[in-house]
Amino acid sequence: MKTLATVILASCIAVPAHAQETRELGTHVHGVSTLQVAVEDGTLSLDLTSPGLDIVGFEYAASTDADKDAVAMAVGRLLKPDDIVTLPDAAGCRLAAASAHLHFGDDHDEDHDDHTAEHNDHAAEHDDHDDHADTEHAEGADHKDEGAKHSAFHATYTYSCDAPDALTSLSFPFFDQFANAQEIEAEYVTAAGAGRTEISRDVAQLDLN
Repeated sequence: MKTLATVILASCIAVPAHAQETRELGTHVHGVSTLQVAVEDGTLSLDLTSPGLDIVGFEYAASTDADKDAVAMAVGRLLKPDDIVTLPDAAGCRLAAASAHLHFGDDHDEDHDDHTAEHNDHAAEHDDHDDHADTEHAEGADHKDEGAKHSAFHATYTYSCDAPDALTSLSFPFFDQFANAQEIEAEYVTAAGAGRTEISRDVAQLDLN
């Protein structure tokens, strides 16, 4: 099975020329998250990255108890996929895995910054994730160095779907959870094709047709 990165890379070749005029996916812009979506062999994969400012209201390394609590609460929300994305019931999708963590700059693999939860089925997403609150976060950017490093939250979700052809659209209660989030720049690839589009707070839906 192709990896999500491979699938998304291949999709870029198929994206219409006019879609290339949108901001480059992955660019750090306040108010704008990025999303990669792939549907293959009955598996739906979503990879979401959001600026720290949009999720918790700051981008520096959490140092105070209040900041750490805010980060832990945000990770807890991201670990509840039903609060982030809504799938069509007809697709018969079950959550297979979910993860969320905070990182700084270009470092996506700081082990001490990683908050990860795995699930065996859709029911498991209702488990209590409060024990993430005690996780410490990497030191890096501070108030004087915000221009050099930016924090971002990274979340991934994997579903097994009985009827992937029914995944015609996804909606995003994500915007209801995070008031500062305004837009999601999305890339997607399915059996029906590939593309790139913008999901706004006003129209919080991604059409996959």
